[in-house]
Amino acid sequence: MEFLPFIVIIVLFYFLLIRPQQKRAKQARELQLNLQPGDRVMLTAGLFGTVTEVEESTTNIKVEVADGVVVQVVRQAVAQKVVEAPAEEAEVETAPEQTSADADNVIMDLDKKD
Repeated sequence: MEFLPFIVIIVLFYFLLIRPQQKRAKQARELQLNLQPGDRVMLTAGLFGTVTEVEESTTNIKVEVADGVVVQVVRQAVAQKVVEAPAEEAEVETAPEQTSADADNVIMDLDKKD
């Protein structure tokens, strides 16, 4: 009976900490093994790019981070695949144009307060 609290704590740690971490690690491994050229990815360093080449014989992949800039990284450097949302036309609000007469009125109002 003295060991029951310790056993309960160990079981709780397993279900709350260890098991979820194992699931995340398995998902990350599957993601990294299933990378294909053309996939948009985010690296663990925060760089975004497109996979251009996957070397099957090694753990390296090549990622284009800008036009003509290709970096070679290990698969484990890929944090996640990026799914881009379709671009929507944003409505741009324009401020009403101020005329020089408006500016003169502001200056005159400031002079009156003195």
